[in-house]
Amino acid sequence: MKKLIGICAFLVVVQSGLAVWSHVANDRLTGPQSDKETLLKINTAEVNALVLEDGEGHKLQLTKEKDQWQLPALASFPADTVRVQELIDRLAGQQRGWPEATTLEAAKRFKVASDRFERKLTLRNNSTDLGVVYFGSSPGLRKTYVRVDGSQEIQALALASHELEMQADAWVDTRVLQLKAEQIMRVALPGLQLERHKEGLQPSDLTADEEIVTARRDALVKRVANLAISTVLGKELKPEYGLGTPALRYSVEQEGGASIEYVFALLPAKAEAKDAKGQLPELPSYVLKVSNREELFRVDGWQVEEIKNVNRAMLVQKKGKGPAGVGKTQQ
Repeated sequence: MKKLIGICAFLVVVQSGLAVWSHVANDRLTGPQSDKETLLKINTAEVNALVLEDGEGHKLQLTKEKDQWQLPALASFPADTVRVQELIDRLAGQQRGWPEATTLEAAKRFKVASDRFERKLTLRNNSTDLGVVYFGSSPGLRKTYVRVDGSQEIQALALASHELEMQADAWVDTRVLQLKAEQIMRVALPGLQLERHKEGLQPSDLTADEEIVTARRDALVKRVANLAISTVLGKELKPEYGLGTPALRYSVEQEGGASIEYVFALLPAKAEAKDAKGQLPELPSYVLKVSNREELFRVDGWQVEEIKNVNRAMLVQKKGKGPAGVGKTQQ
């Protein structure tokens, strides 16, 4: 009987030990602060300014006017508001997990200390600091060590280093020139005039025995409507840009009658942006001046070539020679 009682007591001790171990292990996986406590306790609606710094003293500021983020360094040119807001929301919504480390020595080693960091992001409401986050070295692919000012906890956040670039160019809204394809009424290209009909945009001189090659027409309209810039070149019409003798000029008329003229010229090699290895792009870039904006833009060459190389013969064919469905897609 005493032996049986001893066995039962031993089993109780083992069961209790397993329960304690399970609780501790669960805490290490979820973190003692995992009960919906976020990394950064701020009201995201109050954030209207960001200051991004690197460890060498360089700074980049973004400000918010109404619902649009802007870049003061580029004469308040529109920033990519979706990207900026996603970064703020991610930091504010990130739940704390089990910290990677909590010591000052670790903060310096992981480069998230107040005097040693890769990036420092200050979120403000006007001149009031709402929160400061230090970003450090990477513990793995697309991950970064982070620490919030005022806390010793170092967390690992799913964030790639290129998402915190210091160059203003990296934050511009590259879609500022984009149009709605369905609202384009006319496109006047060299040797090619497209007008909107019930079947969509088609050459103005299309004859009764011809039909549009819809796939090629749609690709052209998509490129015209979705033209993306790579950066802003300022507002000065420099002679070396050569806009007086453009490589391409065309116009787009929108619904309602508003017309926009696009003038492209080859960007001088000395003004080209080099990649991380110091290499120039395979295709030269272009300077772009549009009639409805003051700024000049740099545009990747492949986009311009896609528009410049299209001619009427590519978009039109004799009826009955195309694949089934030709002429049905509308733009």
